[in-house]
Amino acid sequence: MRLTREASAVLGKTSIGMLALRSGRLPLVNPAVFSFAAGSLWMTTSRYAAKTIIAKRDPRAAFLVDGGSKAVLLRGALEVYDPLSLSNDIRAVLDGPGYFLGMAGYALRNAPFFAGYALDILRLPREWMPYNRVVLRLRLSDADTVEGAPFPSAQAARVPAVPAEVSRRLAGVSRGYACWIEGGMPVVRPAFWEVDHGRVTVAPTSGRPRAGSPGALVVESHHRFRPSLMVGACVRGSFAASNDGEAIAERYGIKLGEVPPVIELKAERVTSWRGFAITTAVPRSARQLRVAEG
Repeated sequence: MRLTREASAVLGKTSIGMLALRSGRLPLVNPAVFSFAAGSLWMTTSRYAAKTIIAKRDPRAAFLVDGGSKAVLLRGALEVYDPLSLSNDIRAVLDGPGYFLGMAGYALRNAPFFAGYALDILRLPREWMPYNRVVLRLRLSDADTVEGAPFPSAQAARVPAVPAEVSRRLAGVSRGYACWIEGGMPVVRPAFWEVDHGRVTVAPTSGRPRAGSPGALVVESHHRFRPSLMVGACVRGSFAASNDGEAIAERYGIKLGEVPPVIELKAERVTSWRGFAITTAVPRSARQLRVAEG
């Protein structure tokens, strides 16, 4: 698939995007280093990673590349190539030069991240070692350029149900990412966010999920080339109607009229990561709701 000149420019100046998958009822969103070649998006990950397992079960995926004032949303089917699988190797060869061009482009574009892995090699868990990595290819069905927004500095907000160090590192991150399902496919948008007494509200820069639909909020602190220093969290749950944009306006120091339409995210599960350490927890509000429902 060919991209517009504007979309290609956004992809060319950004090295990390947000990969969204349908993990059962709730979507899962993770950051990923990527390259674009042969009409597809290319990534690598561990064969034991959640996204690898999910992609084999349901390949429908979306990838948001955020260039600031503009962002590009790519959607399609995610394929997994495992070098240890003979059938996958045959499939890569039969695919022609696309696979090899894609991986060559990935290696050249992301050389700093390869250097970062080399620096961390002695601390890498076994499942993230080079011999346990697989290739992910997103074959595109559509690509859209969407409006971004300036994200001013924000007051601290505490992501619920994450380790203290993760919460501290993410508290001042102003730019979040909201995800929901639309037409059977994930949608990801940059989003303002706030947490007040465990109540999570988001305001996507464009589009708006339906109340009652499943969704997620991702907050991520990138590092230029060290995966071990990346920290983030994915809050997953169901959206609920809300017209209260005052908390977001106060957090970002903007006028209420400048806040996009707001919706509440009732958190059910929170997955957080600090380098290669990943934890999943159930927020206290979700536990209390389960008790109340019997």
